[in-house]
Amino acid sequence: MRTDDVLHSRGECRTSCVECSHAFSEAGSTRFRSARWFAKITSMNASVWIGAVAGIIGTATGGALTIWSGRWTHRAQERTARAEQQRARAAAAAEAALAELLEIHRDFRKARTSDGDEWRQRLRLLHDRIAKVQVLLHSIPDIKLRTRVREDTFYMPLSPPDDRRTGSERRVAIIELCADAIACLGAFLRDEELPARSARVEDTRNLWPEWKHKDDSHFYMWEADDGDSFD
Repeated sequence: MRTDDVLHSRGECRTSCVECSHAFSEAGSTRFRSARWFAKITSMNASVWIGAVAGIIGTATGGALTIWSGRWTHRAQERTARAEQQRARAAAAAEAALAELLEIHRDFRKARTSDGDEWRQRLRLLHDRIAKVQVLLHSIPDIKLRTRVREDTFYMPLSPPDDRRTGSERRVAIIELCADAIACLGAFLRDEELPARSARVEDTRNLWPEWKHKDDSHFYMWEADDGDSFD
């Protein structure tokens, strides 16, 4: 065998060998294509991983936002429901208080008769109805309304020691105080501002200037002595 054939079989021939040069060129090209394929696969795998991670993060974030939004909506609905329930209770209390005040208004528009027992019964009903109104006011959260109506009912049965009003004048004062409380409760039910006090109501309140408080924490009541203050 020739020396060139031996070298050729071993791949050790000189670079001038055409066959060996062609073989080496094909091998290099194959390695280059393999490198490009591997790089492509690696690049594709990186893209896939990035997409998968982004999808997971997006899903988790979206789920968290959905849960938070649901909880916030639920709490907002609960607050709205509680506010509506409170408003309903307040409206019902205001309507019940109006009914009691209208009964007081009706009773004292009637002239006093000669029947002393009937008059004393009327005064007892006044105290009972005022007490009911006071209880109902606790269901009304509006402190301005509550204080205003409580003041009006507080002054209804009272007569100061130096009171020079006649019995008829005291009856009129009760009617005026009652009308003021009715107007305030009506304004509350209509979502309006409280009306201004009339001059007669202010005159009645001025009989006890030392008892004009800015809140309702100092109000109390006592029973009249058998209606003698209306003689």
